[in-house]
Amino acid sequence: MPETEPRRGFWTKSAAVATAALTLVASACGTDDAAETGAGFEDCLTEPTTCNSGPRAEGGDLVWAVGGQWEAWGQADLYGSSLSTSIVNQPLRPTVFTYDQSGEIHYNDGIYSEGPELLSEAPMTVAYHLKEDTTWGEGTPIGIDDFLWHWKATSTDEAQCAGCTPATDYGSNVASIEEGEDHTIVVTYKDDYLDAEWYAAQVITHPAHIAEARGHTDWRTDPAVMAASVADFSENPPLDYSAGPFKMVEGVLGDYAKYEPNPEWTGSQQSTLDSLTLKYIEGADAMATELRQGTIDGAAPSSFDPEILDQLAGEQDLKFSVAPQSGWSHIDANFDNPFLAEEPLRKAIFTAIDADEVNARAYGSAFADTETMRNVLFRPDSEYFTDQIGDSGLGSGDLDAARAILETAGYTWNGDALLTPAGEPVSLRFRTGIEGEAFNPIIQDLVITYLGDLGVEVTTDPIPNGELNSVLEARDWDLILFSWIETPLFAASALDYWGEGNHTGFQSAEVDAIVAELATTLDRDRAAELNNQAAQISLDESVQLPLAWTPALVMVNKDVVNVRDNWATTMRVFYNVGEWGYLDENAE
Repeated sequence: MPETEPRRGFWTKSAAVATAALTLVASACGTDDAAETGAGFEDCLTEPTTCNSGPRAEGGDLVWAVGGQWEAWGQADLYGSSLSTSIVNQPLRPTVFTYDQSGEIHYNDGIYSEGPELLSEAPMTVAYHLKEDTTWGEGTPIGIDDFLWHWKATSTDEAQCAGCTPATDYGSNVASIEEGEDHTIVVTYKDDYLDAEWYAAQVITHPAHIAEARGHTDWRTDPAVMAASVADFSENPPLDYSAGPFKMVEGVLGDYAKYEPNPEWTGSQQSTLDSLTLKYIEGADAMATELRQGTIDGAAPSSFDPEILDQLAGEQDLKFSVAPQSGWSHIDANFDNPFLAEEPLRKAIFTAIDADEVNARAYGSAFADTETMRNVLFRPDSEYFTDQIGDSGLGSGDLDAARAILETAGYTWNGDALLTPAGEPVSLRFRTGIEGEAFNPIIQDLVITYLGDLGVEVTTDPIPNGELNSVLEARDWDLILFSWIETPLFAASALDYWGEGNHTGFQSAEVDAIVAELATTLDRDRAAELNNQAAQISLDESVQLPLAWTPALVMVNKDVVNVRDNWATTMRVFYNVGEWGYLDENAE
């Protein structure tokens, strides 16, 4: 099930937004108290950044299951923008930073000597301080050519990269890239372009000298050759370079990737393993079976059935954890639908749906303390949190209030069937992923019930696995359930969620003005205020109904240490992959 990683200036405009991922799965069956939060990860409740830590033994071959079949190796074009591709490349890709579970940013100290530095606001100019000894894993230093290559690859300009389909428009905002003093690369952006999260842009993806070594010597001057080099990186495994703690030594597309430690890596994440293998295994059930059999050492599936938790709780040699992570689910309305183009119907529908009941009966079966969202951008412990639901009634399940909204707007009923003011029966098509899912069928059945009580005829049309993105792009739905993936980055959320060309068809001059102002400020507090305003406008217009941060599962061999989930990055457990290892039981 393809997902797109939301890293700002890389896969999409905002790290608070992702090309969609279908919601996690669960069944309605109950679980015992021990299984609700897991076993062996109890310290994650109080020490989320250091839990499951311990001294590592030297050596070992760790095998980790991944649940998505990656369809490309590259990281610069749309074809390689899936979350699965990002994960399989995480041990070697040149990230700028990551966030930990407390929301604190950590810059990549294997490539950069310090974090990005803002040199000027007009034009916005940022310096990247490279470590003197940082390389691509085979002796060649990371340098300006790598920045220039990525600029061209993401420029969205045919004169730079002919026929390219970049995963981001980062390059379209760049005016120049130059070498500074002391291993510094200076990126100057176009006039009037500002970004309150300027430090979060991904500035390199692939080594320019490897593009040349693979035969694309004229990438600087020939846009067709540049495009060929992008395709080359997508089509061929990265066996000849690394900018991370591991080097890939074997790989079969969509099947597995085997890594060994990168001897030239100078970052603080230093592996003690002999090898790390990422192996595709379909489904949490199969992952759990192989984990119990000892053929893999861990997995963090994107979906799971809570029945698995009782099985895991009975295994003495395993430990597991369940907790809300980066995905948040919601139900959206398609403004292209003539019924839903009318705000009273949207508001009545989202008032009739009981969000607390939905979350308790679906996600609560996996994590009892699942919270109903009241802000679509910020969690309750954020300094930027505001209660955006308030007394609006959205998600209240108040059928009487919902009917009153419709009556005031001139809707009537013919028996149990809701009629528009023009006398037309209201019918809607609800879509979500069903195959291999269990949360979604529960929510779908509840939505059918709520809307049936309102007099709305609902038909269902399941989204086939892997087709969510195309369904969203075509707006081939009336109501839809899926999840966005969030991180602590949010500055471009208004543009991505509700700006021009958004997936719902919602249009607002107020939101457009907010988006325009966001492009003119470096003040992150102001950016948070503006994004909250845009979110409030969308909720007031009943564009979507937020549900919950969905629970996620991590399960590992009891001897595996330093693996822990991380809500603040789409990489989840992989954020610190260089620190994974086996417990040294003989350490003092």
